[in-house]
Amino acid sequence: MNPVWNELLANMAIVALSISIWSNIQLPESKHSLLIRRVLLGAVMGAGAVGVMLIPIELHGGYFVDLRRTVIAVSGLFGGPVSVLITASFAALYRFYLGGAGFAIGLMGIASAMLVGVATFYVLRGNRPSPLTIVGFAILVALTGSISLFALPTERWTAVMADMLLPSMILSFVTTSMAGFAVSNELRRREIMRANHIYRTAIECLPDAVSVTDVDGNLIIANPAAEKASRPVADGAVTGFGATERAVLQSGEATIIEETRAMENDDRRWFSTLLAPLIDRHGDISGLITHSRDITERKALEAALNESQKRVTAALTNMADGLVMFDRDQKLVFCNQKYREMFSRTADLRVPGASASSILYAAVARGELVGIPPDAVTEWVRVAVSSLRDAGTVQFPLWDGRWIESRTSPAADGTCFVVCSDITKAKQDEKTLRALNDRLAELAETDGLTGLLNRRAFDAALREELQAPDSEEQPLSLLFLDVDRFKAYNDTYGHLSGDACLREIASCLKSLDYSRPHHVARYGGEELAVILPGSREEEAVALAHDLRLRIRALDIQHVASEKGIVTASIGVATLPKRGGEADARLLVKRADEALYMAKAAGRDLVRAWSPSKPQLIAVGGNRD
Repeated sequence: MNPVWNELLANMAIVALSISIWSNIQLPESKHSLLIRRVLLGAVMGAGAVGVMLIPIELHGGYFVDLRRTVIAVSGLFGGPVSVLITASFAALYRFYLGGAGFAIGLMGIASAMLVGVATFYVLRGNRPSPLTIVGFAILVALTGSISLFALPTERWTAVMADMLLPSMILSFVTTSMAGFAVSNELRRREIMRANHIYRTAIECLPDAVSVTDVDGNLIIANPAAEKASRPVADGAVTGFGATERAVLQSGEATIIEETRAMENDDRRWFSTLLAPLIDRHGDISGLITHSRDITERKALEAALNESQKRVTAALTNMADGLVMFDRDQKLVFCNQKYREMFSRTADLRVPGASASSILYAAVARGELVGIPPDAVTEWVRVAVSSLRDAGTVQFPLWDGRWIESRTSPAADGTCFVVCSDITKAKQDEKTLRALNDRLAELAETDGLTGLLNRRAFDAALREELQAPDSEEQPLSLLFLDVDRFKAYNDTYGHLSGDACLREIASCLKSLDYSRPHHVARYGGEELAVILPGSREEEAVALAHDLRLRIRALDIQHVASEKGIVTASIGVATLPKRGGEADARLLVKRADEALYMAKAAGRDLVRAWSPSKPQLIAVGGNRD
């Protein structure tokens, strides 16, 4: 064989050996940094550069070439500046050791290969080059390698260029391409190994059972969880396929099944199993992937949740109150049957998805909600819907007389719950209680015999009239009426007849012809009083005469009286302007004095208080 070919093959073998040595030195990435791995690449490639320089190829008489540029450029392409500096240093030091006239040309070749490798590394940003990039890189290395030939002496330049340029470029292109592809494939192999290791470790650490079988049912791989979940199965064992597995292989579509399995301790557990076809790179089904997950706890939780939901549903259905939930947009999410029963006229609208405004508009239109003026419906609905955002209680009547109380409880997420209670009975009880209280108040202020106001009510009414706002300039009159010879009447006819006599006189006072509000009271014993707000003295006196005549018209026989019938004396007092407690005492005192004046003048008379007339008898004396 030609010596040139021997040297060429030896160079290529050294390059291949360097790549092989680097490929077989596996440094764990978790323990060694990227810098250390690049230093190793540079050192191995540096040794390879020295190796190819030991066996140069003579292409022209006295002129030698080798594959050092290929080794240096590839080191720079895959290892960056760190690797190429180390590789180039190895080559430069050895070339310096050799010496000779070609030292400068050799350094130029080393430098050009170094620059091409580093430049391409930065263009790729350290990523693994594609096949097309490697071919372009090899062309660039071949072209830049010819630059060193121009440094030859001029007298030899033409002959050397003619004999060495093309062969050296072809040699550089071919070897660089081969070396680039070899290193790239090794890096790709390492990436695949690393990914496979990650995937396998992840699958083995999974608590779920994962296994892969081929189309014939032979087990290819199973993680520890899969082996634990079933009987021990060795790789390559035949597990067999059921109908479900065969269906997945035939259809090519994944499916999920849930089933129970008997475990070693005869305990049955639930599993959710994913059956998916394994597709190869040609798109053909090459096996079956099985992923099983123990869902026993989930099934138990689902059963507990279902039972809880049944209980909640039963509770909501049978609860005495209506319950409704609205979302943040005031749309109905849920309501129980009691809620629909409460609002029978719009029950068909109270369904999930219905807006609160549409329900309220329909309730008004169908006459379910009452008491809302037609021109105020829009504003009323707006206020009612906005109130769903705030906690509160509202009571409202329905068309059939029922009363409903709704209690709103908003949540932080914008939703709200409304509890509706039928409070019709409570309202009826409240009405009854109010009437009873009114009756009790009336009884507390009413004289039991005559039905008139009692003394306490009289004092309160007089005080109220004197202190009434905007009435200071209004007059106030008071009539004091005393039945003449009433003690003698009781002695003659008995107390029952006396009570009947007082009731008839009280009826006369109740039918008093007075247009303005007034108060009639039993002041004590046979003495009665009439408070006349807004009445001047002359009006009060005229009214007193009318009362006196009405009492005479009763024609109640009284043999113990000089008049022969029951009569009454009336005293009249008037305050031109109203005041406070002092005026109340003054008005009573004057009416009492006027009454005594009527008694003293012969009874069956009316007298008005006058400051010019002296008091005839002290208060508390005998008035009979």
